[in-house]
Amino acid sequence: MSEVEAILPAVKLLGVGIAAIMLARLLKTSPIVTFIAAGLLIGPFGLGMIEENGTTRLLAQLGVVFLLFDIGLGFSLKTVRESKGDLIGLAPLQMILCTVGFGLVGWLAGMDWLLALLIGAAAGISATAVVTQTLAERGIATCPLGRSATAVLVFQDIAGIFLLVIAVALSEGGGGDLGAILGMSALKALLAVAAALLAGRFVIGPLFRLLSKTRNDEIFTAAALFLVLATAAATGALELSLTLGAFLAGMIIADTPFKTLIRTEARPFGALLLGFFFITVGMALDWRMMVAEAHWILAALAVLFVLKTALTWAAAIINRWSLAGGAQLGFSLAQGSEFGLVILALPGIAAALGAELTGILVAASALSLALTPAWASLGLKLARRIADATASRKPVSAPEEMNCPVLIYAMTPSGRMAYNALTRFGIPVIAVENDPDRFLAAITDGYAVTFGDPSDTRLLKAIDVTEARALAVCQPRYEISAEITPYIREHFPELERFVVVNDEHDQRRHQALGIHAILNRSQPEGLDFALALLRYAEIPESDIQEWMQDVIEAYTPDPAFRVAEPA
Repeated sequence: MSEVEAILPAVKLLGVGIAAIMLARLLKTSPIVTFIAAGLLIGPFGLGMIEENGTTRLLAQLGVVFLLFDIGLGFSLKTVRESKGDLIGLAPLQMILCTVGFGLVGWLAGMDWLLALLIGAAAGISATAVVTQTLAERGIATCPLGRSATAVLVFQDIAGIFLLVIAVALSEGGGGDLGAILGMSALKALLAVAAALLAGRFVIGPLFRLLSKTRNDEIFTAAALFLVLATAAATGALELSLTLGAFLAGMIIADTPFKTLIRTEARPFGALLLGFFFITVGMALDWRMMVAEAHWILAALAVLFVLKTALTWAAAIINRWSLAGGAQLGFSLAQGSEFGLVILALPGIAAALGAELTGILVAASALSLALTPAWASLGLKLARRIADATASRKPVSAPEEMNCPVLIYAMTPSGRMAYNALTRFGIPVIAVENDPDRFLAAITDGYAVTFGDPSDTRLLKAIDVTEARALAVCQPRYEISAEITPYIREHFPELERFVVVNDEHDQRRHQALGIHAILNRSQPEGLDFALALLRYAEIPESDIQEWMQDVIEAYTPDPAFRVAEPA
């Protein structure tokens, strides 16, 4: 093979990838869908522009490797501590229900029981790139529902890593003893995880601190790329998937101060290479078969959306979610995933399913990614109706076990940000809202809110403000503030008051009343107000800065995999 012949497939894939991203922007859909469609068009069953060879397979594999590296960067011991409730309860139950539910469907459809469970588990995993993008664009990435959804995605990603290990073992295991193959794979995986944790603590961390003294950002990128490829090669040499090594490399870096820099530098490479993988998935599809089996593709899509929504909703209800919050969570996580497409692309799995069924499942999964915004929007509307029918509008008193809460009036974007920040650090919160639309929207997004008017002094008595550490007003009304200030000074003289304002004139007026007035200038909205509350609560500055960085990342959608905004 000449040098030109070796590099030409990469050039063609790059050109097609650029065109697919531009088309996705134009159609306002996920680039994953346009990548697969482009592969279908240029592949051997389409125009025949590119043939699968060593170059295309390597680029596709590297795409999956970098996807898992990015997922590993988002996983750390801090993540486990902060989301342990969801990681122990909601997320495992969702995966178990989906594995059993979809596995039963596959078994009834004639699959071998082990293959059916494998496909069922793959169907239970949601598309991290698409869901996080949708949450960010709706502005709920850091709300209670967004945080729980993220925790579920983290658990699914970890489960997906080991699912890939099992799938590779089954795909390449030949006729050996199944129990021995899976047992050896599990043992090797556990040894790899243990080795990665030790290396991260005693080797990689000190090494990156040493590299930081060079004050050269490029060396971090080079070191990160070396770590990803070397760790992937190591797990590959152990006859495990390359992706497990990439995930471990990300996990090693996740607990270092250099995570954000490395993620920023590496993400463009990963997004582009992952696009190559989805193009190769499309290249393996036969459009004639898809046209002939369109009714089965739509049926598989309906089963995926409806069954996964119902099972995720059930998992949320069992974990004491509200009906409205569970509904929105179920609709948000109902699509297929990158992991599912990776597993379906494994030669052994594709051979076991057959070309026709594999094509149907891949097409249905790709369509689900494209329809996620519309499906999530439908779920939001349903959840609002459920909240309207079930939410109590009677003011409630503070729970007896709640000590020194912060009272938040109005679940505006600033109120939500304050709620998110305070609860992130374990500070108890009582949220009050008197606008019906904001009240229902907050309940739907997982907030615990009571209905009431902040100008009603009876509400202050009912909540027992004498125990509160601060009052945060997130929809300023100077007239109301001036009216109730004498009452608060007389009955609650120790109560600190904060208010978010939109201009300096309003700021001066509220400050004259003895209120800490914070100008609303930040993006995302309410960030400055939340920072003021955290500093008043004496949260360490290093923790505040880390939280702020997480918020900014959560509200910054990945430009490579942007999806359409909900209608």
